[in-house]
Amino acid sequence: MENAMLDDIKKLLLAGLGGVVLTKDKLEEWKKRLVKENKMSEGEAKRLIDELREAGENQWKDIEKSFREMMRKRLDSMDVADQRELEKLRSRVDELELRVSAVEKTIGPAQKLP
Repeated sequence: MENAMLDDIKKLLLAGLGGVVLTKDKLEEWKKRLVKENKMSEGEAKRLIDELREAGENQWKDIEKSFREMMRKRLDSMDVADQRELEKLRSRVDELELRVSAVEKTIGPAQKLP
């Protein structure tokens, strides 16, 4: 199951990174090419590239959301505690430590708990 999870993570990252690389490297190149070949004005090309960049960013957000959902499902299936559960446990441990300390003070040093 762990290998399947790693494969899913790898696929998501590669898909997302491909979109980011396209956004950063290719969009500006395409803009220059469109203007150079007189297929669009500078302003039109810039608007098109901005729209494509925004679409890429939205796609990346969708990928991140899907990744978080996938990870939550995987963690839930493995019965792993989430942040809230860990905080509750920390609070309980802190409270129990205080209670043990109070009991140790009342029973005296000779009878302290191990």
